[in-house]
Amino acid sequence: MQRIRNGSPSGPTNRLRRAVMAAVAMMVLLPAHPVAADAPGPTDYRSTIVSIEPPSSQVHPSVIGGDSFLALRVERGTAVEVLGYRSEPFIQFLADGTVQENRSSASYFVSRSRLGDDLPPGFTDGAEPDWHTVATDGQYAWHDHRIHWMTDSRPPGKRPGDVVLRQDVPLLVDGVPTNITVESTWMPAASVVPAWLGAGFGLAAGGLAGFGRNPRWRALAMLGVAVLATVVGVWQYASLPAETGPQLGWFAFPAVATLATVATLATARRGNGHGLTASALVLLAGVNLVAWAWFRGDVLTSAILPTHAPGWLDRFATGAAAACGLVAVVAGFVALLGAILAPGSATSATTG
Repeated sequence: MQRIRNGSPSGPTNRLRRAVMAAVAMMVLLPAHPVAADAPGPTDYRSTIVSIEPPSSQVHPSVIGGDSFLALRVERGTAVEVLGYRSEPFIQFLADGTVQENRSSASYFVSRSRLGDDLPPGFTDGAEPDWHTVATDGQYAWHDHRIHWMTDSRPPGKRPGDVVLRQDVPLLVDGVPTNITVESTWMPAASVVPAWLGAGFGLAAGGLAGFGRNPRWRALAMLGVAVLATVVGVWQYASLPAETGPQLGWFAFPAVATLATVATLATARRGNGHGLTASALVLLAGVNLVAWAWFRGDVLTSAILPTHAPGWLDRFATGAAAACGLVAVVAGFVALLGAILAPGSATSATTG
């Protein structure tokens, strides 16, 4: 005779229902795929401001993301107009701190992505400027193709350490023609040591989290990796101004892993650290850590990272998340399957 608990069968049908519910919950909690924004990414090129001629103490240019965005900060009381690729009005900094972008200029359309977008059908030069306010604090950053290498292929005849371009960005500073000169250098590849050390740390943490006997220590081991990854992701997000398109996925994935691990710790304190719920949470945390590391795989080898965090820490955290997450996914799936198929699993799942 089939045993009934709380009006539900405790046999294979009930176990299957619980498994499906756990899978659906995991998919709902997973963050969406990172938004397809052209935010700064890892790169092997570093662009630097060589000079401003004539010199101006009111204009402060810089480069964000290694070579991705040109940023300009203009002191109040000074008016600056950035000329586009066809010498047309492109961006203007008004004396009161207002920054405006000419959305009828060719440069506006071409500069919306790092490698350049096409002009819209029927575009004509010489249209009246269509100024849109994009900032009010006298500073703004934009993709400027004059400051970076414009293809995914390597510069022919060049090697790491060589300058791959040197170009001018023309401005009018209070009506005076001014040039910002920029050089971009191909940087040597980053050391893989931090990534491998992180992978070793993550492997140990994942092994303890997935196969350790003490439920609390299992949860704490993964929690350390998840928190580290979250901190690194938040650090990267906070390093970039809003107009460069920083993405929530940079910290959302490890943040979900952190929450799942905290929940795992809570189940361990209730004495159900090896049950169906705990196994599903370990799997959820592992999937998010793997996803975070996967979407930032270029971090491991690229010379320049778009963050204020130390490069070695970023690479260490990425390696740790990848290794820990993979082990947790395997361990969580095996444990979840075992919890579902084990005799009496319905009763333990209900009480847990």
